[in-house]
Amino acid sequence: MNESNEKKQSFGALWGYTRGYRRYLALGFLLLLFELALSFISPLVLSVTIDSVLDTKPLNTPWYFAWIIQLCGGIGYIRQHLAIMAVLTVIMAALAGALSFVRPCLTGTAAFQISENLRNRFYSHVGRLPFSYLSATPTGDLIQRATSDIDTMQRFMSGVLLELLRTVFLLAVGFFIMASLNLPLTVLSFAMTPVIVLDSIWFIRRIDQIVERYEGAESKVYTVIQENLTGARVVRAFGSELFEQEKFVQHNETLRGEHIALNRTLVRLWFTLDLLSGIQIALITIAGVLFTVRGSITLGQYTAFLSYVMIFLFPVQNLGRVLGNVSRTGVAAGRLETLFREPEEDYVEGGLTPNLSGDIVLDHVSFSFGTERVLDDLCLTIHGGETVAILGGTGSGKTTLMYLLQRLYDPDSGTITIGGTDIRSMDKGHLRRRIGLIMQEPFLFSRSIRDNLRIQNRDAGDQAVENAARIANIHEDILSFDQGYDTLVGERGVTLSGGQKQRASIARTILGSHDILIFDDALSAVDTRTDQSIRRALRERQAGTTTILISHRISTLMEADRILVLEQGRLVEQGSHQELMQLPNGVYRRVYEIQTASVS
Repeated sequence: MNESNEKKQSFGALWGYTRGYRRYLALGFLLLLFELALSFISPLVLSVTIDSVLDTKPLNTPWYFAWIIQLCGGIGYIRQHLAIMAVLTVIMAALAGALSFVRPCLTGTAAFQISENLRNRFYSHVGRLPFSYLSATPTGDLIQRATSDIDTMQRFMSGVLLELLRTVFLLAVGFFIMASLNLPLTVLSFAMTPVIVLDSIWFIRRIDQIVERYEGAESKVYTVIQENLTGARVVRAFGSELFEQEKFVQHNETLRGEHIALNRTLVRLWFTLDLLSGIQIALITIAGVLFTVRGSITLGQYTAFLSYVMIFLFPVQNLGRVLGNVSRTGVAAGRLETLFREPEEDYVEGGLTPNLSGDIVLDHVSFSFGTERVLDDLCLTIHGGETVAILGGTGSGKTTLMYLLQRLYDPDSGTITIGGTDIRSMDKGHLRRRIGLIMQEPFLFSRSIRDNLRIQNRDAGDQAVENAARIANIHEDILSFDQGYDTLVGERGVTLSGGQKQRASIARTILGSHDILIFDDALSAVDTRTDQSIRRALRERQAGTTTILISHRISTLMEADRILVLEQGRLVEQGSHQELMQLPNGVYRRVYEIQTASVS
């Protein structure tokens, strides 16, 4: 798709965002027209006052203004009552002031409502994007689109759009009115206007490219800030403050460079426009004096002419700035529209909602991340109600297998069924609610402990919350805090230890109603005794629930009904602890011997 088509689509999308609020923008434009009409009448009042009221020249005014003179009693009556023209000037100034107050209120309200709707749409859309897209997209880039890009469009709607329309209207109407006064002087007055417009367009093409680079650089700065704030504990733990500071400085310097390049281009544009506008004013001044001396135009008409020139000259001179904002708006709208065009995840809403307590069967399942094969023709069965442990080295496909069960990803080939039903035919919301996944890196929100535990079951009573906390062996820890269950845990649970966060995430999952429980190395941050206590309580509480334990700790795995050993995406061993220990060169036995030797 070429650049012009992309821009058309961006502004077409921008027009679509105004749906429901166009009447406010249209009313704002209508008020702008009235405001401009008053600004066009004011110079004619001054012209008539100089030529026909203070002087005795015959009334020579355009037809569209003559009715105002007649409404005021005619030129003779006005000469006898000079205050009429002063009052008329004050009335028009007051009306223009009132319109200039009401108009921004209308367009500003519409712009704020449009930006609010955009942010709501953005959040809703991002929440339904595939996990693969979110995991591959920098968080800072998404934050920038939700903040900076939408703010840019808000400014466009509230002021830039009407300023652009104002300039076009001034040029069109201004030429007509000025031509009715003196056509040769009008042509000379507009002589530099095409040059100014072409110069603005030429600069804007360069500004477009710089703005795109600037947006990309700003996105990287947002990403670095977000990563370092959320990963502050890791940065401090590894003493990486200097390295992260240097990385931020590098990205910030790139942003500064793009900002300077943008400002330099804009300064060149403004200098050129100011120069051209100055030349135009000089031409009009010289020509106007000559025309007045020769009698081709009256002093009052020349005064009105200069007033009109000053009325339309600033908007024309400001055209480059307006087009610069239009360019940034186009880039922002394009970035948002690119996100909105990303297909949302198919939740199979209205799909099957079966009981998931049956057998889990993976039939020749393969999956790759790009060109890297993670699961390779995997076949296995996990019986309903069984406790299965999975052991495997890094990259063996353990966690990927769990993602496939929740359909965060779909396999490249093969099928996964639960209780004989293909999970691709199930409602995804139902599937994920019935499969409790406890991650290795638990995530807690910046809320109270009680609210964090109730995320999946908001109707859970206090007693149910405390029972879940007891099973997860964190109840006593919570009571030791000053505010107990009402203690705020801080962003990402930063005020809790790693073990406390893991146990809180276990309690949160237990509060839900699940047919399948998956522990993805979720007990790694607790000691062996606590690990055993949690698993014992879970067996008593979750009897009949299919449980999958992923861990590198043999003591966690050995009590499972069956142990699966993965290697390079394939199932290489399976059996109970005793059965696997009988394999002389088995992977499980080798890991067991290494771990028990290190303990002894």
